[in-house]
Amino acid sequence: MNNEFYDLQRKWQKNKEQIRNEPMAMDTMLAAVTKKKASTIRFQYGNIVVLLITLVVISLFFYYIAPVQQILSRIGVGLMIGGLFLRIIIEFISIIKSKKVDIVNNVLSTTQETINYYNFRKRIHGPLTVIIILLYTIGFYMITPEFSLYFSTWQMILINTSYIIAAAIFIPIIRKSVKQEVKTLHEIIELKEKIIAESVL
Repeated sequence: MNNEFYDLQRKWQKNKEQIRNEPMAMDTMLAAVTKKKASTIRFQYGNIVVLLITLVVISLFFYYIAPVQQILSRIGVGLMIGGLFLRIIIEFISIIKSKKVDIVNNVLSTTQETINYYNFRKRIHGPLTVIIILLYTIGFYMITPEFSLYFSTWQMILINTSYIIAAAIFIPIIRKSVKQEVKTLHEIIELKEKIIAESVL
């Protein structure tokens, strides 16, 4: 892909005057890129809202309803809340990075910026998200020994089972949303490369 990119860059420099002669086609493709970029930003804002609601609910639960006392449990709560907070920060950083990509002024340079951003989001949705989910799960199970002092065995089974069921429901939904975002970012890259290709024909 890098060789193709540099080849396109050479052609772009050689034929940049032609772009000015075909404003209609360029405007249509730029509008498509802008629309797709807006949809990824909406997805990220949606993530922030869901994560914030989860963070507030869990914080209120452990502050008012079940204030844990043991050190192990408090570390567990810290891992759960800390993981959610970290993910919220990452989403804000992603939005800032996305908004810095200027898709109008220089399509060629912003194609590379979009590729960099695409790789950044893939890393977030890959190992980083897995680590956050693992920390959250470890945190949850660090609380269960203290919970077992207050709940009966069948209630503990119900609590643990409900966590597994919730994970089984939400993880596929999250995966589907992530795949859609990655697909949209890939489409943006393809559109931008098409704009470059059209401009050098």
